[in-house]
Amino acid sequence: MPNVEEILFPRKKERAEERRRERTHRDVLDEVFDRSTLLAVSRLVSRGFLSEVDYSISTGKEANVFRATSRAGFRALKIYRISNATFRNLPPYALEDLRREVGGGSFGRIIFAWARREFMALKACHKEGVPVPAPIVQHRNLLLMEFLGREGLPSPPLHRVVLEDPRETFRQVCEASRAMVDRVGLVHGDLSPYNVLFHEGHPYLIDLGQTISRDHPQARELLERDAAHFARYFARWGIPADVPGTFRAMGGDRIP
Repeated sequence: MPNVEEILFPRKKERAEERRRERTHRDVLDEVFDRSTLLAVSRLVSRGFLSEVDYSISTGKEANVFRATSRAGFRALKIYRISNATFRNLPPYALEDLRREVGGGSFGRIIFAWARREFMALKACHKEGVPVPAPIVQHRNLLLMEFLGREGLPSPPLHRVVLEDPRETFRQVCEASRAMVDRVGLVHGDLSPYNVLFHEGHPYLIDLGQTISRDHPQARELLERDAAHFARYFARWGIPADVPGTFRAMGGDRIP
């Protein structure tokens, strides 16, 4: 039976949805833009790296990504949230490395080190030709990067794309991961179709904050997990990919 109230008062439902979106937007702003973060953004503005923050592109477990505008064009601004909840999302191996780097102290300092960790991983990968957004600057919990998109709209994650050539995309994803392992000596550690952007027909790896050295005792385990994600994903596209084969193609044979 149809809802009579919705038939007679359709705008009531629309207004309720608008209020819900507004509350969600305010919650995001309150959670992300604390005083410390606002000061950090102001610092990037004063240094000429950006002129304004436009809108939210994505929300992850530990960070939000916004489109930003600069004199040179659009940028992607990743803001790591400074909160206990973000701190709890750190995998143990990364937390151990970060604690050694900062020598203890507040979780805020560890979050800053985490942003710096991703910046350095992006920098190393970009230098070696791995398809990643070009890093621009990192300041405290902020990471400013190349904006991957067209006409101001961000490129979609791989899992939202209807692939014209799944086999070629599979090859490129494996090649990108292999280049990271072989040329840079890093394993992504958290790779899936959700953190690969499909930009101008090619996959780009993002979210490098959990990268790990290929010599780390957990490197093989993490790359196997990454390989399993893509073997399952591309099997849906009719690509006969098994986990061991995908693991080798993604650089598993380069792990000691």
